[in-house]
Amino acid sequence: MERVETTSATKEPVSGALRDAIRHRGLTAYTAAKRARVSVDAIQRFLNRQRGLTLTTVDKLAVALGLKLCPDEKTADQRGPDA
Repeated sequence: MERVETTSATKEPVSGALRDAIRHRGLTAYTAAKRARVSVDAIQRFLNRQRGLTLTTVDKLAVALGLKLCPDEKTADQRGPDA
């Protein structure tokens, strides 16, 4: 699984990371949707920030892109040991 450094993920950590991963790979909405076996319209609207994605679609996209959701070490360090 690949780790993607995100630039637009400050307020939307998961959505931003997915958008960045799609763009970083140079994928079109069509190609990303077909790889994940989800609606092209859903991915187009997601990339254009017109709508969000269901958790099921997020899972499918993550698998199709070879991504794994993991905490950001910087964020975890800032929260402290009790977080």
